Amino acid sequence: MIGLSLLLGLATLPFVLWPLLRGKAAPTGEANTRLKSLKSLYRSRREELEREAAEGLLSPEDLGVALDEHDRASLRDLEQEQIGALDSTTDTGRQAPVLAAVVAVLAVVGVYALIGEPEAEALAGAQTVLALPESAAEELADWRDTLEARVASEPDDAKSHYLLGHVALKQQRFVAAAAAFEQADRANGTPDAGIDLYWLQARFLADKGVINDRSRELANRVLERAPNQPAVLEMLAIDAMRGERFPDAVSLLNRLLGQRLGPGQRAALEAGYQQARAQLPSTPAAVDVAIDVDGKPPETATLFVIARPVGGGMPFAVVRRPGPDYPRSVRLDDLVSMNPARPLSTADAIEVVVRLSRSGRPQKQPGDWEWQSATVELAENDRPVALEAALAPPAS
Repeated sequence: MIGLSLLLGLATLPFVLWPLLRGKAAPTGEANTRLKSLKSLYRSRREELEREAAEGLLSPEDLGVALDEHDRASLRDLEQEQIGALDSTTDTGRQAPVLAAVVAVLAVVGVYALIGEPEAEALAGAQTVLALPESAAEELADWRDTLEARVASEPDDAKSHYLLGHVALKQQRFVAAAAAFEQADRANGTPDAGIDLYWLQARFLADKGVINDRSRELANRVLERAPNQPAVLEMLAIDAMRGERFPDAVSLLNRLLGQRLGPGQRAALEAGYQQARAQLPSTPAAVDVAIDVDGKPPETATLFVIARPVGGGMPFAVVRRPGPDYPRSVRLDDLVSMNPARPLSTADAIEVVVRLSRSGRPQKQPGDWEWQSATVELAENDRPVALEAALAPPAS
């Protein structure tokens, strides 16, 4: 139901504007087009921010701050555009009361457009819960009460269920968080990467690190949109390690380690990767590459170790590691294959390329450090092939 403040604002608007606009033209089609474009732009930006959070590029805290700043900027710009549109249809003597009326109504309507239902004044700024630390117990408790009251009266409000889920996560009430995100998903109607990601996280924590069939379905839904979403890969890898599915753990951790991570997280994940590999027997169709670096490599470069057909072509297997802590030993085998349907073990002969890429892309660029092996005959070896790669700065 439309709130009282909005009804009063809309009801009084015709009486204020009619004497002033009588006989004047309505806002032009061009002005209306600009307004529609602005609204479309801001909706797209909100979706982009939420997508970045779903992909792990923004933390929940950063997302909350970004959305708060975005909504304030959106409201300000929409007000200015509305004022500009009316300004072009009224003479100078009539502008002041018109502007005052428009701004008054926009202050109400803007909250409706950017926050949600206008009667929920207490929900204005509710996205700040995303930026609250777990230590803000009193504020979290207040938002919990507000949001629970909201979803009790408006069970189809997906955003309030979503924010309530974040409150529960911060309060470490993981079962309640999972239930709130499930309600957000149901109210939203269509799968949303942000909801799915935090719903999965809540279920994972509630189930003490176990991924059941429903959680795996959520993980797959997220990975369909963001194939290397780090939080999802890490949860799946932990579950694989606990279930002693070491080939799965190696594959997942290899994908995760191919992304830029903090030093502590990288060290922990690398240790898990080596531990999982240690549980597996060696296979003949494998290449162990020892890497020696001559000089100080570029810290921001990315290491690629590639097994490809002789002469080039689509790689069979790739290990990618961003700097500055490049591994000095890499194994190429079926577990790091580019395509499970085309594993390294299907190749009779390959060549190995080791590259420090300044651009972060696997394709060779000027300034990259590179080493390339001679032909490696995999079919003729009954044990892993050992190679020594010497990397040096390119000749000037």
